[in-house]
Amino acid sequence: MQGGTWSTISTLFPRCLTTFLFLWTSYVIITRINTIPTIPPHDIDITINLYFHIFIFQNHNNGTRKSIRLPRSISRKIYMMQDLVKNYHHNILTKKSYTMKRNGRYRLCQTCQVWKPDRCHHCSTCNKCILKMDHHCPWFAECIGFKNQKFFIQFLIYCTIYAFVALGLISYQFVNWYKNQNYMNEYIDFTLLIVGLLAFVISISVLAFSSFSIYQVLKNRTTIEMYGIRRYNRDFAILNGTEESDFKNIFELDSNLLNWKEVMGDSWIEWIFPIVTFKISRNRHSTDEKGLYFNINSHARREMLDSIDLQDRLLRRVTPRSSVESTRPLIIDDI
Repeated sequence: MQGGTWSTISTLFPRCLTTFLFLWTSYVIITRINTIPTIPPHDIDITINLYFHIFIFQNHNNGTRKSIRLPRSISRKIYMMQDLVKNYHHNILTKKSYTMKRNGRYRLCQTCQVWKPDRCHHCSTCNKCILKMDHHCPWFAECIGFKNQKFFIQFLIYCTIYAFVALGLISYQFVNWYKNQNYMNEYIDFTLLIVGLLAFVISISVLAFSSFSIYQVLKNRTTIEMYGIRRYNRDFAILNGTEESDFKNIFELDSNLLNWKEVMGDSWIEWIFPIVTFKISRNRHSTDEKGLYFNINSHARREMLDSIDLQDRLLRRVTPRSSVESTRPLIIDDI
């Protein structure tokens, strides 16, 4: 009971804290800023915060609660696979998968005892497998994955805009306060000053993280995959006796725009508004666009196969024959 209570508190606290910070800062900005050139301040603040908090509500519902879980029908099929493994060849289960273990078999989560599709990983904090897992977000106490990555990117973008707008409004307020020599008759607004300092810190930190996250989307690469590729390049360079290796991500398509559309959708409406992408809606009755299979770069795949073939030959030179698996994988993945 105590464990369940603590788990609930640890999940709700960061969400409540994040929501409180946005509500409190927006309230301070709306009620305490009264000098904005040409445009009524309340109209700006109300418009920005209304849209932003609609987005937060959408993000909490679609991004962090429901959408990171497997669809019910697919979840049943995956859980049934553990009982069918002995009756079916592993090629049937993984005919659309490109990520396999070193022995060529499909990836199985040792904790959940279910098949892990491409880019799916087990989160020890959430204690479940997450489709196209990127990372575990402590601010929402949830994993960022296939279904909520789009909402997370939008959240970061609008959070960055919000922080810079707040910083600009507060800075303008204090500049006018100083120019008008109001300090002769009144003290500085410490509450507004605290919000300004908070906006400065958040704007810089969130801008950096937003830039990194957008860059990852443009490369169609998750954080886990980034570290995995680095590790593979390092190990391959050691085996090959070179300083560098150029192992490419097969999920990175031919252009940044195509990579962006894979996550954010095909139209600007999907990019701006926190809605499910149209291609996911169109394929809601099929297994496509469910985070089980992904488009790949065929050229990068061919280069990867050549690289793995070279690695196998190098391994056979330094490893006893009985220790080398006879089946070669498409992609080596040990995560």
